[in-house]
Amino acid sequence: MKGKKQMNTKSRPEFVGVDDGHYAVKVVTEKGQCFTIPSRARSGKHLIAWQGQGGEGADGAIYSTDEGVTFTVHEHLSECDDTRFRDYPKSPLNRVLVHHALRKAGFADKPVSIATGLPVSYYYIGGNQNEELIEAKVANLKRRVHCESGACADIVENAVTTEAIAAYFDQIIDMDGSPSPAFSEVQGASVGVIDVGGKTTDCAVILPGGAHVDTNRSGSSDVGVLKLSDSVEAALRTRFGFDNVPPRLLEAAIATGTIKMYGQEESVKGIVQEAKEALAEAIMNNVRSKIGTGKDLDWVLFVGGGSIVMRDQLAKHFPHHRFPNRPEFANARGMLKIAKYVLNGQEE
Repeated sequence: MKGKKQMNTKSRPEFVGVDDGHYAVKVVTEKGQCFTIPSRARSGKHLIAWQGQGGEGADGAIYSTDEGVTFTVHEHLSECDDTRFRDYPKSPLNRVLVHHALRKAGFADKPVSIATGLPVSYYYIGGNQNEELIEAKVANLKRRVHCESGACADIVENAVTTEAIAAYFDQIIDMDGSPSPAFSEVQGASVGVIDVGGKTTDCAVILPGGAHVDTNRSGSSDVGVLKLSDSVEAALRTRFGFDNVPPRLLEAAIATGTIKMYGQEESVKGIVQEAKEALAEAIMNNVRSKIGTGKDLDWVLFVGGGSIVMRDQLAKHFPHHRFPNRPEFANARGMLKIAKYVLNGQEE
């Protein structure tokens, strides 16, 4: 692609794709490195360590914002603040989680030009860009965050894209900016993108050529894999009498179909399978209300972290389905490529 201008790679900020979801924050660097953290934080200080300062360590940190709010971030934190609220994309909670992910990816005290995303139904209103929300999301990540254990990244620019559409760009552009091996096939096709996230499932129908989206068949629903966690947790409480289901136990149940009680493994495959089937039906009901049967589409692309967890349940609904390599990072890869090669117009 033709570039607007050449930049010195030593002096310019590094481009980073940041898929800042309700369930997890995924980061992709220009070198193709992939990082993920759970979107798990709680207001206040909630870490105590037998060594180190303030309970901080490789997996956790304590942050404060210029609104005077303090957050603890840790992957095993219990009773986390719920990310499933409408203003999450422009909230201090979102800002802290993005900065924590960037620090985990090695960008502490480094300038970065990031691209973040919004669900289709957030990004567009009546077929037009939701400029108010887009600008609020940009402004939110311009505000400072302080980490007690070290420097945060310096976010010099934030390009806001649409999540499902970013996954489409991931299919047609390689990491070096050249057309992908599938470029001709994808560009000439009608493609349905289904992005199964934590809070939402995004749908987008992209017309041949890749320049236009059928807005009548695109949108979002508030059904995502966090509902799977809710269902499995409720079932575990009922069956085994748990008064508290720690995040690590819940994640193990969903990932492996087993949990440990009193140090012994217990199968919960039936619970998980039942919850997955119910959620898949709820997701597909909303998807079909947007894109219909999908018979007219050349293929359907499943992306997002939920597409891994729900792969078997989702794939059977569309025989012409495709799952990209590491689908949980498809949005973040696409965001990086849009920011670096489409909006910035860089050439390698």
